[in-house]
Parts: sequence; structure tokens; C-alpha cells
Amino acid sequence: MKPRYRKGIAKFLLQILLSTAIIVIIHIAMSGMYLIGVPQIKNVEKVSISYPAVTDEIKVISDAEQIELALKLSGFLKYSLFKDADTNEAPLIMITYYTSDGDVIEVSANRETVWWKGNAHAIKEPILFINCTEGIFFIDNLDAKE
Repeated sequence: MKPRYRKGIAKFLLQILLSTAIIVIIHIAMSGMYLIGVPQIKNVEKVSISYPAVTDEIKVISDAEQIELALKLSGFLKYSLFKDADTNEAPLIMITYYTSDGDVIEVSANRETVWWKGNAHAIKEPILFINCTEGIFFIDNLDAKE
């Protein structure tokens, strides 16, 4: 291959790389950043979910389908990179993932803020995570409380 072609190919690949980076940055700015490090379903043995404002019961889930739902809930915790989190309110819901290799991964959130790996972040779509978690795991407790 002649040097002229190599230079053209390198320039083309650099343009593709830069374009992709710009698109990813715009997407994250518009949609929010996903929680990085949420375990994969095949690695999770059980999940515990607590919602002290509704019930003192801590739900422990070991059913694969329910574990998958609990993992998918973390997708509603996309956070804004450019907005400061309100840390004045305490978390409402705490989810703990217990993995097969012994790791314990915790995420907690209230209507506006998610706490992940020791950092608080402003949730991009407030209230959605709480409403979904209530509807999936705590609907019976909410009905009983009313």
C-alpha cells in the first residue's frame, strides 16, 4: 500500500472516531449517563430492596425473573453530568445486588437523586425510578398503607 493511501485511510478513520465521540457526548448530554458497573444478571445471586417510607420489610429476591427486573430498574437511574445533586433529602429506596463472586453492590435513590459508588448524582428523569419500583415491588404495601 502506498503511503498516500495510508494517510487517506488514517484521516478517514480519525474523522469517523471524532464523529462518533461527538455523537456519544451529545447523546449522554441529552439522555443522561447510565450507571456504570451494574452487575450482569448471570452474576447476581440475589437482590434486596428496601423502601422504609412504605414498609419495614426488606424484600429479598432470588427468582431470576425478579432479579432481571431489579437490574433493569437501574436503567431508569440515568443521571445528568451537568446538574448538581440535591443531597439534602435521604434516599427512599435502596437496592443491594449480591453477586456470585461475593461482591455487594448498592444503589439508592430518592425522587431526584441517585447515590452510586459513593457519589450523588441528579437523576435525569426524576420520579420515574421511584414510581416503577413502587409498581413492581411495593404495590401491595402501598395499597395496604392507604
